[in-house]
Amino acid sequence: MVFGLAPATLFLFPFLLVGALGMVLAEIAGGAIDWALAGQVFWALAGAAGIVALWVVVINDGGAGLRPGTRIALTVGLLLGITSAVRWLSLTSTSGHKYDAKTWAVWIVLLAGPLVVGSLRVVQLWKPPQDGAG
Repeated sequence: MVFGLAPATLFLFPFLLVGALGMVLAEIAGGAIDWALAGQVFWALAGAAGIVALWVVVINDGGAGLRPGTRIALTVGLLLGITSAVRWLSLTSTSGHKYDAKTWAVWIVLLAGPLVVGSLRVVQLWKPPQDGAG
């Protein structure tokens, strides 16, 4: 499980945060709100929020014992991250540029683990707890 999250955590997460910071600084320097750039900041932060939420859920054993408000916040974070990753893959595949197999391999390595684990953990967050009684 942890190995599936390691590439996104070690490589993608820092770049998402630094990229978002750079875009915010460009926005401030520009003096006016550029909504396209603001959208890019949103999606970068959505991806980062998804990684954070995913780690919180994994560390808390799938959300066992978490309060409903916390479960909602984690679900929102996971869904934002999943949506951000799927959006990125969709934009990459439809951009008109023909990316080679190496490029796709990098994105699959970075995003497949969080997409699969995040999707499973969203379901697990809302599944009734098993008390062991059969």
